[in-house]
Amino acid sequence: MDVKVLEDAARRCGELVLRIRERGLHAEDKNDGPQGSHFLTEADTESQALGIEIVHSSFPDEVMVAEEEEHAGGVSADCTVFDPVDGTTVFYNGGREFGVTLCTLREARPVMGVMYFPIGNVMFRCERGKGVWMNDTQLASLIWNRPLDKTLLGTDLGPWTIHSVIQGLNKDKFMIRSILVGIYGARAMLTQETGAYWSLNAGSIWDGAAGSLMVEELGGLAVDPWGKPIRWNTIALDMVWAANEELADAVLKYTRKWPGRGHS
Repeated sequence: MDVKVLEDAARRCGELVLRIRERGLHAEDKNDGPQGSHFLTEADTESQALGIEIVHSSFPDEVMVAEEEEHAGGVSADCTVFDPVDGTTVFYNGGREFGVTLCTLREARPVMGVMYFPIGNVMFRCERGKGVWMNDTQLASLIWNRPLDKTLLGTDLGPWTIHSVIQGLNKDKFMIRSILVGIYGARAMLTQETGAYWSLNAGSIWDGAAGSLMVEELGGLAVDPWGKPIRWNTIALDMVWAANEELADAVLKYTRKWPGRGHS
């Protein structure tokens, strides 16, 4: 796989979904989440078809794990995960923070990824061991030295929200921003707008693979809600990202108490 192919796919898909939004969108509910919160538009399906076509034109044997496909539940150790529109709710409502993301896994580990935000033409790319780039600028390591009681954290608030985590962090005087787009949660961390981001009970592998790689590449932590290494062999993905161990511990203090999906 070549990261330039991932960039090309993300950029062309991002341009496509903008054109589709301009002509109007139709929303169709899915059956895999709370009614109204999991849905797709024609932009999702057309972007997915284009992205797969672009990747396969250069790498015809690459296994693609894309959001709007049927999945058996497992993920190949060697594949490329693909979200043709991350942040469909934001996208559908005319917002700016949505994007397109692809991430290649080898031996069940993210090794290269891109996140493209068509509004503003912002591309993040990363190859493991080679740093993180935002357009033509290489990003510096994550350094967070703001007081904890003035630190902004990111998450996604919706019907899936684990309120005990929010309440605990509020009690600890953290301020919390609802982002609603996994890759924008990564962007906010990489640009040091937020010190941590967590996603519970709703995310999938394509939402967090590229972001996890980039956070780690800049010296941050990307772990599961119990502080263990993320396992990249399932579609469902629950995760905690943090700029440093202190912030990770502050979030994990509450996410560790969550029993996992399927429990209250």
